Amino acid sequence: MSFGGLYISVTGMQTTKTSLDTISHNIANTGNPIYVRQSAIHKDSFYQNGQMGAYSTAQSGKGANIAQIRQIRDEFLDKQIRRELPKMGYHRAKADALTDVEAVFNEITSSGLQNVLDDFWNSWHEANKNPEELTVRGLVAESGQAFVETVHRIGKQLNDIQKNIDTELEVKGRETNEILKRIAVLNGEIRLAETEGPLVKYNDKRDEQNALLDRLSQLLPVDIYEDNFGGAIVSLNGRSLVEEGTAVQLDVKADKNSNRGHIQVYWENSREEIDLSANGELGALIHVRDVSIVGYQDRVDTLVQEVAESVNELHMKGHGLDYQEGEEYTHIPFFVLEDADFDISNPPAKGQIKASNIKLHPDIVYLNKIAISATGDTGDGDIAKQMYELRNSKIKLIDNNNKDGLELSQDDYYRRIITDVGLERQDALNSLKSQQFLVKSIDENRAAISKVSLDEEMAELVKYQYSYMANSRVFNAVDEMIDVVVNRVGLVGR
Repeated sequence: MSFGGLYISVTGMQTTKTSLDTISHNIANTGNPIYVRQSAIHKDSFYQNGQMGAYSTAQSGKGANIAQIRQIRDEFLDKQIRRELPKMGYHRAKADALTDVEAVFNEITSSGLQNVLDDFWNSWHEANKNPEELTVRGLVAESGQAFVETVHRIGKQLNDIQKNIDTELEVKGRETNEILKRIAVLNGEIRLAETEGPLVKYNDKRDEQNALLDRLSQLLPVDIYEDNFGGAIVSLNGRSLVEEGTAVQLDVKADKNSNRGHIQVYWENSREEIDLSANGELGALIHVRDVSIVGYQDRVDTLVQEVAESVNELHMKGHGLDYQEGEEYTHIPFFVLEDADFDISNPPAKGQIKASNIKLHPDIVYLNKIAISATGDTGDGDIAKQMYELRNSKIKLIDNNNKDGLELSQDDYYRRIITDVGLERQDALNSLKSQQFLVKSIDENRAAISKVSLDEEMAELVKYQYSYMANSRVFNAVDEMIDVVVNRVGLVGR
């Protein structure tokens, strides 16, 4: 064995040391959720051609080298999970937002609109029995005020949820922009490090980059590719968000011209709104705010209009206890508009009253003004009787699925709103559970390949320790042989 044997053992120790260092790095990152285990790939070093005799040649090996420090990951699973993450993010954000909407229509307590409506209609039923009793009239005024306050609360809370969604959109918009900028920076760092040679891989930065791409996929339905230099190319709706070291920022700001001034997502330096196609967390928030909540607001407004306009129509026909036959008598509506400049003796125009602007006529506090009698007689409660029967009047359902023009009673109409809110939230929860199960299944497959297993690492550790020891013994053996050749051969006979 020549000096070449010494070189072989040296390179063997160097490659096994690199493998041992890689294993130590894996073990140190066992608890790191974004870490992907690494493996040192060995390869043959170069071969040297030599002459053997006059007509033959031979090759002698020069040991081993490290081909690369490779991440153990499956790119197909990465792409697969990122196709599913936008759907999971969408259903999760939608379910969370609809939980707040469902809480608005709280029918567990006595302050729910259904109970308040029942009390309102029942107060008219009692007024029909005892039309001259001021106590009963007080119940009518009190239940009417409770109805006004309850629909105000519902309208305000729905508006507040929309404002909260706007705030959340701003927060998630800033998070999205920070992720895009960081991915662009990592692209540059990875490219710079890996230009040193094909054996160099900036794997820890790649782990950070992949974690950011996973999070970005939950926020937006992005498409992700890898360029020739290992950097990430991110696009949305066919337009580039990140390419090489450049990131496009999203403009998340209020649109004062439409959508009631709510926050919208635009392309950078443009008034072109981004179509998120009801996907990702941002898409879910916009859908709940602009479609779901607006739909429920419209349906509540329709219920309030039906109640207010039908009650006003009857109240304007009736007489209170202050009615004197033969004298001019002013008929007043029961419900009017808040802060409106109109003749308070006339009811608001059709469609003007909404949950946000309804109030009792100021004169209703004078209980004698409440119209219960149709004729003006003290004992006549016919108007109150007709008021009570209004609860069975029909309202045309506002629903995209209502192709046949279904009409419901006021009670059934409101119950349908509550039911639809619950069903929409439950549907989002069911979809979320299904999507979470799918993502978890893919992630477990990915973890089986990419996560650190201490058992495997210990087995590899023992293997390379023995390899290192074997190479060191070869080194010692060659060293002793060379010592004999150099220092001892030829000494006999001197």
